[in-house]
Amino acid sequence: MTIGGSDKRIKLVLTGTTLEMKKTTILCLLTLLVSLCYAQTRAGRPPQKEVKILPGVNYTVLEYREAPDRRAGQLGIAQPKNIKGYVPIVICIHGGGWSKGDKDQMAWMAMRYAKRGYIGVTLSYRLTGEAPMPACIQDVREAIRYIKEIATSIQGDPERIALLGYSAGAHLALLTALTPTDTTFKTEAYAQHDASVVCAVAIAAPADLIEMHNRKQRLKLIAKDESAKVAFTQKVSPITYVHKEQVPIFMLHGAADRLVPAFNYENFERQCAQLGVKNFKLHIDPEGGHMFFFKKGREMQSRVDRFLSNNL
Repeated sequence: MTIGGSDKRIKLVLTGTTLEMKKTTILCLLTLLVSLCYAQTRAGRPPQKEVKILPGVNYTVLEYREAPDRRAGQLGIAQPKNIKGYVPIVICIHGGGWSKGDKDQMAWMAMRYAKRGYIGVTLSYRLTGEAPMPACIQDVREAIRYIKEIATSIQGDPERIALLGYSAGAHLALLTALTPTDTTFKTEAYAQHDASVVCAVAIAAPADLIEMHNRKQRLKLIAKDESAKVAFTQKVSPITYVHKEQVPIFMLHGAADRLVPAFNYENFERQCAQLGVKNFKLHIDPEGGHMFFFKKGREMQSRVDRFLSNNL
């Protein structure tokens, strides 16, 4: 493990097999290092659980924005060792109902893509208990712009970025992929870049929040006032932004998903068909629940790998 810093960011580089330090130990170490380097810089929140670092992969934790809670504002970058040239970037976005979780949940996925020759990225964003919607949307877009800013320094190609999200993360991936230059969720950081990506993978995605609201499904991210709720729900619902020229999207969903019901992919697919979208791809697991992707990992990963290979 080596630690260094520049540009008011501390870099934590982890190589080997497993990070096994206890929370208290890492917190003390980071506090000491931060005080020695920059008084207002944080190196990152310790992982909630062991982070297994795969052989042949370098894993780095960076801050793309300063945040009061270390759960937000960080991303993990997985790079293949002995990388040659500039390679595509796959950004993984965790789920958790917009209210829990962080980058560590998808660290394994980022490292898997590093093993396949990509730059794998996993990011944290502000949760709804820390900042209301649309903060998490803004964070994802800001993280993409930051990655474009540093892309060449990590040997990534800023013109070949894909998003991959699960559940709430799939909602954020869809919304971002469909509205790359929209100013509704704009922040000023790294404004010289946009949040455009080449393609997106959405696993168990809440794609139609309007229908979820109409069916009285509970959405904690929405305002209490009913009139504001309807308007805001439409604004943050991916299905609102389907358009003919959208980037390729691959949606995977379980037909038996109770948490994010089938109407999400059914309505999204119907909207794509009505608008003449030619590059939308849908895989339905007939008996799959909300966790189907992970229960059938090898088969599902193979499908996603083919999609990324064809579009990145």
